[in-house]
Amino acid sequence: MESGRPYSRLLNRLDRTAVLTSADKQLLAELPLTVRNVAAGAAIVPAEEPQCILVVNGFACGSKRVGVGRRQITSLFVPGDIAGLNGLLLPGSDDNLSPLGPAVIASLPYQALEEMLDHSPRLAQAFWRQSFIEAAILREWIASLGRREALARVAHLICELVVRLQAVGVAKDHSFTICWTQMDVADACGISAVHANRVVQELRRLELVEWDAKHLQIRNWDALAKIGEFSDDYLQHYVRPVPPVRYDFDRHLAC
Repeated sequence: MESGRPYSRLLNRLDRTAVLTSADKQLLAELPLTVRNVAAGAAIVPAEEPQCILVVNGFACGSKRVGVGRRQITSLFVPGDIAGLNGLLLPGSDDNLSPLGPAVIASLPYQALEEMLDHSPRLAQAFWRQSFIEAAILREWIASLGRREALARVAHLICELVVRLQAVGVAKDHSFTICWTQMDVADACGISAVHANRVVQELRRLELVEWDAKHLQIRNWDALAKIGEFSDDYLQHYVRPVPPVRYDFDRHLAC
């Protein structure tokens, strides 16, 4: 498959962790993706036709509104991630999806995704595996919000972002473009914007990161990972591909 296509980063990541045939890759390439630019701060409004969203460039997040005017970011999506996969089996998701800074996204109808997965057990297993990784990320976020101090939360978030970006060929030198506001950082880490500003300043003072309005460079990965108590085991991005396993769901349900 050619690089530079809307699906390229998704394909690259799946190909690292699953044994995909040329036919599998062709099925992925033929998905009917509708690409569009989304401005910072704009909601990604669901279409009339049920669909999920592939992040092509930039970042997106899922969030919940808590009380009046307060937001908690509950999930992050980097290039190559698909947001809204749960809607394939659980219609009516209550997550609010929006970009973090300007982003390029591609809409994908659930029907087309379901047909592709029906035709390829390997792709079905690969997407199933991605859903388990998303659950592992959510558990790690819960641990951060519940037990880590603010400095450790932000450090952990940065480390996670770098590993996830590296898995799709971005941030190879621990440097990447990030058009987040301090409120975005606050909403992801469950702290106030003022506290987020203090934490970022402290990371700079410790010479762990260089972070301006559009760019983040990690200067000391080991120290940052230690502060954030970060281990990438839960992300599972570098596991050797394994042959697909066929599951007879009808047989198991009958039991």
